[in-house]
Amino acid sequence: MPKKISIVVGNLIFKTQNEATKFFKDMLNRYRDNETVNNEDHEILLNLIERHPEAEQKIGCGIKRFYRAQTDMPTSCFWLEREDGTRTDFSYGSCVRAKGKTLFQEFMEACRDAVKDDLIETKNTYFSDNADKEGKVECAITGEKITEEESHLDHMKPLTFQVIVTTFIKANNIIIDRNMLSNSHDGQFQTTFVNQEIKELFRNYHNGVAVLRVIKKGVNLQLGPSERIRNPKIPVLIIEANK
Repeated sequence: MPKKISIVVGNLIFKTQNEATKFFKDMLNRYRDNETVNNEDHEILLNLIERHPEAEQKIGCGIKRFYRAQTDMPTSCFWLEREDGTRTDFSYGSCVRAKGKTLFQEFMEACRDAVKDDLIETKNTYFSDNADKEGKVECAITGEKITEEESHLDHMKPLTFQVIVTTFIKANNIIIDRNMLSNSHDGQFQTTFVNQEIKELFRNYHNGVAVLRVIKKGVNLQLGPSERIRNPKIPVLIIEANK
């Protein structure tokens, strides 16, 4: 349960982080991609961005406008355009929490990036080989027929992605160092590895131990700790992308 603290954003006072997060999530959802926020929301976001752990870097020479736009994933977030025309994204969640990600969280993001192309290739190949005439396969949990767009490639318990990252760190005696990881810059949606040797080492480790299944999006978020581990009827073989 999130810690109950007051969040102050300009003249707005939120009793909890959840309340503040919902407020800004609802604000984001009121806009379409590439739409500039109205004057009232602009003033609120000016106060919000001041709470960002990288506020000085994000604000730069001054903010001309705020708008909603897509990230490099199928999601959207707030962006800002500076007075000099440069642009960057920012997380309202980071502003609400008034703190950035931990070094471990950034390392895990870099690990996700390292295998992103392999997982895309794996899912594409699985559907190409196993989909029916309607382009659907069975969800490994519910048995419901789903399309590729409705699907999620899930790391089966007990080897969740976080467990794989944690065991990789321990198995290779890795001490996470800031220099291994990319620095924040405009339009960067997640941390990546600067150290290519560690990137390939993790990629090979992940692809050797991960057990995957295709499920319907959102189903994994509904699973409790008592979930019965079921092997998929058709194994999901990891296919490495050409790089």
